[in-house]
Amino acid sequence: MAHNAEDHIGARIADYRKLRQLTQTGLAQRAYVARGTIAKVEAGLTPATPAIVAAVARVLEVDVAVLNGQPYLSEMQQDKLDRLITPLAEALDMYDLGPDLDITPRSMSEISSEVEQLCANACATEYKGVGVKLPGLLSELNTVVSLTPERSTDRRDATACLSWCYWVAYEFAYRLGYHQLAAIALERMGWMAEQAQDPLLMAIRLSKRSSMLLRRGNNQMALKVLDRGHHLVSQCDESGSTAALAVTGTLHLAGAIAAAQAKDSDAVGGNLELARKAAKQIGRDVPRVYWASFGLTNVTHYDVATAVELGKLGAAMKSAKELRFPPDHPKMRVGRYHIEMARAYSQMGKAEAAEKALHRAREVAPQQARYHPLMRETIAVLVRRQRRAPQGLASLASWVGM
Repeated sequence: MAHNAEDHIGARIADYRKLRQLTQTGLAQRAYVARGTIAKVEAGLTPATPAIVAAVARVLEVDVAVLNGQPYLSEMQQDKLDRLITPLAEALDMYDLGPDLDITPRSMSEISSEVEQLCANACATEYKGVGVKLPGLLSELNTVVSLTPERSTDRRDATACLSWCYWVAYEFAYRLGYHQLAAIALERMGWMAEQAQDPLLMAIRLSKRSSMLLRRGNNQMALKVLDRGHHLVSQCDESGSTAALAVTGTLHLAGAIAAAQAKDSDAVGGNLELARKAAKQIGRDVPRVYWASFGLTNVTHYDVATAVELGKLGAAMKSAKELRFPPDHPKMRVGRYHIEMARAYSQMGKAEAAEKALHRAREVAPQQARYHPLMRETIAVLVRRQRRAPQGLASLASWVGM
């Protein structure tokens, strides 16, 4: 279903700003954003970046998802994703009700294999397949955990698998705009990670929690959460292992993004350097180690992403020239990179390059691209800047529901 051309993030910001009886200048001062930026965003002439949306949402006392217009129900209905939300919510609610006597659990080896594949599908942004399988797997693992003796190896394995399923639930709900459901999944993940007695798994959960905090513009709390994550890694029995280094590097990359949103260039550089050091110690990309997708490739990607966030578009383009994604790099990361590049090209006034990046994002990870607010926002900005949208851009706009 096509949406009204005036139904965009900037228009929603303007509506809530007026309801809060703020001028553009007043909103800009409280959000620490240039007044000219607010004006362009409200007019739909420049992309509303995640950092701007978070800062404005905090001032306007409204959830980021509301300003983004999420969830995108019409498109979810077309893709038959809307019917997967209720079963997931119900499965998340069953966490403390004991075993389901109608379920006969499979062996842990079979379950572990399916959990591994489910995590891989989440990284490939295959949302529909994930959403279909996840509720049943959560119920099965809840039953296994309830029936397995405490302090046994099988119970540790089961709780770790269940924690990873909650991570997948977080990714699924978050990417589709159900942020409250994602927050619940993340809490369940932490609860199970503690039972699994896995400090690295708990640290991965904290890296995601920092992302949720950044979504709300809470940089300082996000940094505190990441510090706690580093403390957990230090408690790991093998702190110099590949897994520990991958998780450490992931936390530093999350810190770099937090610092970039706070416009702290020095902290960005420090975090990136520490992440690069960890990647060099590992010596290769390790996309499946704690599903951190960590390595030098990811560090270079964050060189680009943080430069774009800081407005250093020349530096971003220079780093982008050095970036080559290996064939097995997670589609989630590659697709996100092309969306970020589209945003950068749009800000530079390079409409043709921006459109090309948007098409590439769609090719690499179509379900991620269709439901990503920045993808929609960049398409909308490109359309408004031109008297007549090229056929390729018009096709993209129709695909995301404009």
